[in-house]
Amino acid sequence: MSNSILERNYIFTDVSVQTLEKETALNKIGELLSDPMGLSKDELVAGLLKREKEGTTGFTDGLAIPHATISSLSDPKVGVITFDKPIEWDSLDGEGVRAAFVLLTPENGENNVHLKMLSQLSRNLMKEEFVKKIQDNLSNGDELFEVVGNIINA
Repeated sequence: MSNSILERNYIFTDVSVQTLEKETALNKIGELLSDPMGLSKDELVAGLLKREKEGTTGFTDGLAIPHATISSLSDPKVGVITFDKPIEWDSLDGEGVRAAFVLLTPENGENNVHLKMLSQLSRNLMKEEFVKKIQDNLSNGDELFEVVGNIINA
């Protein structure tokens, strides 16, 4: 398992899911990220679903930030998943989600790391220029890696 927060192999673009529902999408996220991040798919999905029950992680402009604390994780991780069709996510603006920024932190880690990553992403999701870069590159994993990496590693 790597110590890098965001790696290129944590980014998947144009992902298809059987139904355009949040739970199906979160299961797909678990399926995609568990292997490269060295995590249990079941633990990852359970953590994301648990957090989602507390309130939607769907923002606006087709973007969501699903996040969870994971007991088997030793370092924070970020994954980016874009979907080929909008996912019904109960977003703040009622629109479907095309990009999910997945934030995972260790259960026993310093909580401020989780909050710092969440804060950095949230602030940037309010910037039109950042949102446009994401929306313009939904199918370009290399560009998403660079754009998101600049935020996470800032």
